[in-house]
Amino acid sequence: MPRAAEPRVLPVHAHPAYERSLEAAVDVLLELGAVDAAQAVLDRAAGFLPELLLRYPEAGRQFDPRNLEGARVLALAARVRELLGDTIELREYVLDDYLVLYAIHDRAVHLLTLRHHRQDGFSLEP
Repeated sequence: MPRAAEPRVLPVHAHPAYERSLEAAVDVLLELGAVDAAQAVLDRAAGFLPELLLRYPEAGRQFDPRNLEGARVLALAARVRELLGDTIELREYVLDDYLVLYAIHDRAVHLLTLRHHRQDGFSLEP
């Protein structure tokens, strides 16, 4: 039987906007008294997902700007290219009730931002 290909290992870096959006998501849950849910989001977004993307960077789907509101998404993609350069692969990962935008660039994974599925658009502001 042929041996499965070894996953490639890429370092994972969290952008300040990812850290800020994760903190905001946890804060909302804590304000609602949902301590267990807040801990679960923190564990999955700060532990599980970086570990997964470390070994399987293509785990998320290709980012499709047509899925969201046109001009804002194109501006977001332009901002990401401003931050990381033109040779990026934008991807998104569905993490329970959240959507994570990340980029594969320069032999690394960059966690860019996170939003609740009911939120409108992504923000890269730290």
